Amino acid sequence: MGKRKSKAKPPPKKRMDKLETVFSCPFCNHGTSVECRIDMKNMIGEASCGICQESFSTTITGICQSPV
Repeated sequence: MGKRKSKAKPPPKKRMDKLETVFSCPFCNHGTSVECRIDMKNMIGEASCGICQESFSTTITGICQSPV
């Protein structure tokens, strides 16, 4: 006699936690002064300090994109 097939459930989907958008500045060491922005339309990511006015921008890749 054969066994009944078990109903295997698919593994639960992992939830992506929201990433932080405010950091301390590595140049002036001021806490929570660096703000990060991602422009998905132009594929550019930018981090800028509100205290010492240092900024960094770079192009983003597909790995940064998340389905919304």
